[in-house]
Amino acid sequence: MSTDLRSPRDADRARRADGRRFRRGLAATIGVLAGASVILGAASLTQGPKVTDAAIDVERATRLAGSRLVLDLNQPVDRVDGDVEVTPGASSELEIDGNRLIVSFDEPLPYHETVTVTIDGVVGTAQPAAATIEYRFTTADEPVHTLVRRSPDGRPDVVRRAHVGDPTPEDVLEAPRLRSFAHAGDAVVGVAIEDDDSNTLRVAGIGDATQTVALPEPGTVNSIAGSTTQPLVGFTFNATAAGAEQAPQSVLYTLDVSGATAEPVPVLGPDGTPVSVNDWVFVPGTTSVVVQDVDGAVFLADALGLSPAQPLGTHAELRGILPGTTDLVLADPDRGTILDLATGETRENLLPSAELPDEAYPGRVVQLDDDGTHLLEVLIVSGDGAGSVATEALLARVGEAETVVLHATGGDSRRLATCLSPNGRLVAVETAPIGAESDGYPGAPSLLGRLTTVVDVETGEVVLTQNGGSSDWCH
Repeated sequence: MSTDLRSPRDADRARRADGRRFRRGLAATIGVLAGASVILGAASLTQGPKVTDAAIDVERATRLAGSRLVLDLNQPVDRVDGDVEVTPGASSELEIDGNRLIVSFDEPLPYHETVTVTIDGVVGTAQPAAATIEYRFTTADEPVHTLVRRSPDGRPDVVRRAHVGDPTPEDVLEAPRLRSFAHAGDAVVGVAIEDDDSNTLRVAGIGDATQTVALPEPGTVNSIAGSTTQPLVGFTFNATAAGAEQAPQSVLYTLDVSGATAEPVPVLGPDGTPVSVNDWVFVPGTTSVVVQDVDGAVFLADALGLSPAQPLGTHAELRGILPGTTDLVLADPDRGTILDLATGETRENLLPSAELPDEAYPGRVVQLDDDGTHLLEVLIVSGDGAGSVATEALLARVGEAETVVLHATGGDSRRLATCLSPNGRLVAVETAPIGAESDGYPGAPSLLGRLTTVVDVETGEVVLTQNGGSSDWCH
């Protein structure tokens, strides 16, 4: 209990004084809050746009040119006064779409790499202050598959997988005898050799158990490859049943590996019937396949059979598709041509000359870009005439400015294949010891002693070394 001992007049005077102090305090508080709001308002005027969300398909970005990073900002963008910088270096284009900045990469990005995109001088419509927008992401890793044959010691053959960022291998498919294989997404399709030497397909990566897919009839698979962007595997097939000699040979089939195992579907030519195939290749980013028949006629077909095949003329050689694009490289005795399958436009294809020693013999060409930069297989030969001996096999990158040796195979081994990665930044070089014994598989190259070395196309640095061969970057 408290007792006020003041007189009524004194108590009233005290109440009036307390009221005045309260009003002065309230006014001071309101002044402080008003001042704070002015300060915060001024601060907001000095802050430019900020990132609220971002989206990019990190796997597609390593496989296709033109992949996009979409940055959502907290306000619409009025203009961009600065530059776009991508680290590690990659050319790009910038588009403004309301409150979004869209960065398109002109070429596929490297695998398993932290990429930083910095955009300077971004000015929003809400505040006049410019901001620097920065976003960082990590691209997808790339699997490296090889086939290791182990039948001579009684164990099944295996398809082995490692990654550019993690070289520790794992076995993903096995069978008593495997001829070759391909992969599309998580699915690995192996060509198994049965007891009667005919072939079947073994599919892993769809469900928990390996599935067996029968071929249309008894026969053998000659080549097999997977699409880099679609759940499709293609292979050429030769029937061996009675009467098969009257049917087209090396007929191209595709297999959908997106879910439950489907049946192989033949790819039809412009006349709506299967054709004998000389060469073929999937078109990245589409369900299309380019086919060259045994007479040199080239056509574009939809692997799902949703549209009729389109003739593309007659050419001596298919040299593949520029990494991550729809640009088809064609070669003829008198010219080279690049055909843009998306637009139908063609342009002349000129390759720079390689700087090679006199004893060098150039071989297979794998083109890397629109400027004509390419990989060139080279043999170094010693001796004259019938006594000539190949002493070394080189793989060189040939550009306008220089010719650089990326890989050399010595006299104790031989190079069997060079296979470019889907983004064109790595190459798998397959080698084997000279004099290695045959593994005795019918109609299939020996894989005993094969080694696959993955090399950086720009630097020549060895990225990964793995036992086995038949890299699925080839077909």
